[in-house]
Amino acid sequence: MLDKEKTILIVDDTMMMREGLRRVLATMGYENTLQAEHGRQALKIIASGEHDIGVVFLDIVMPVMDGKEALKTIRETDKELPVVMVTSKADKESIVACSKLGMSGYVLKPINVTEGGAVLKEIFARL
Repeated sequence: MLDKEKTILIVDDTMMMREGLRRVLATMGYENTLQAEHGRQALKIIASGEHDIGVVFLDIVMPVMDGKEALKTIRETDKELPVVMVTSKADKESIVACSKLGMSGYVLKPINVTEGGAVLKEIFARL
């Protein structure tokens, strides 16, 4: 199970989705979260070393830097950091590509408390 003292980084270009995931995580007792609007911003947060990032929730489709490119860059420097991809559709090609890049799992949007909580518990149990 993910240590609740660690910071969870939520990366999505839509504020509503970031806030929705933050609320689901809060219901599970994970209050320590940060948010980023795109992959490049997320990479800066991770590289800064200011936060003890325990897991990254990374949207696949975003402007500036998409989730696949961000995941690839994360894996070049950190093979162990759990990265959960977030997508609005279970596009098989994207999921396979992200698997090959080393994703830890994926969740489908929209993330609601009941279904999202169950999926997140399963993912956290594997971490």
